[in-house]
Amino acid sequence: MAKGLGGSARQMQQQVPAAAAQRRAPESLGRPQEKRLRRSSSWWSSPAGTFLLQGFSIVAFLLAWNLFATIPRAVPIPTPGDTLQAALSLDPAKFFRDCLLSFYRVGLGFVIAALMGIPLGIIIGFWMPAKALLFPAVEILRPIPPIAWIPLAILFFPKIEWMIVFLTFYGAFFPIVYNTIAGISEIPKAYIRAARSLGAGPWTLFWEVMVPAMLPSIFTGLYIAIGIAWLMVVAGEMMAVTGGIGALTWQAYQTSHYPLIFVGMAAIGVLGYASSQLVRSVARRVIRWEVS
Repeated sequence: MAKGLGGSARQMQQQVPAAAAQRRAPESLGRPQEKRLRRSSSWWSSPAGTFLLQGFSIVAFLLAWNLFATIPRAVPIPTPGDTLQAALSLDPAKFFRDCLLSFYRVGLGFVIAALMGIPLGIIIGFWMPAKALLFPAVEILRPIPPIAWIPLAILFFPKIEWMIVFLTFYGAFFPIVYNTIAGISEIPKAYIRAARSLGAGPWTLFWEVMVPAMLPSIFTGLYIAIGIAWLMVVAGEMMAVTGGIGALTWQAYQTSHYPLIFVGMAAIGVLGYASSQLVRSVARRVIRWEVS
């Protein structure tokens, strides 16, 4: 009986390494393939691969645009070549002033919205009486489209410039407020308990724990707000017709200069993209632990 137990024990000892080797065999066979996959996927995520993909997307867009423009229709759509020719026919100094003016209006409204929206969101998020007092009014005003304020803005502000800046401010204000409130509500309670257990006071707790935890959500609101600000500056400039890319685009529509309309649209897209990248670059420096 003992011999039989000893023999079965030895057989089990021999079978266990064999089974383990069988389990390791597929893993060892799959590792080179996994490494090759990692190498191939890492190339696309490299700066050179990302640049090539971005360039390919732009070329594909231009080809699709050119193909769509060749389809016969009642109102001819300018080709990329026609748009480029219209852009080259513009006065460079005047076009640069229009771009700079639109950028200034967006930047001013965006900065004012950030200076007002972030503190308001922090107050509403941290202090319940302020939330009960202020949040209902914010919630009522938020669904009103910014474009609906154009008639009242024309009446309220004696200068057209103030009206346009107000529209950009109004469009950017609510995403900043709501994302700030969301950032406060998403702070893990464990962070606060750990800081208090280490002896952090209220001021240290706020600046060293809460602010870094809410910054990613705040920058998300800023990133959304800068895009809405560009929507509103174009609408305001089209109504005011006092300079800027929006006024340039509207004047091109009134004179049926269709290639110039596409020039204005392209300029808005490029300036909006540059503004978004500026916000993103600031976010990379401020919240290096969150933004890759």
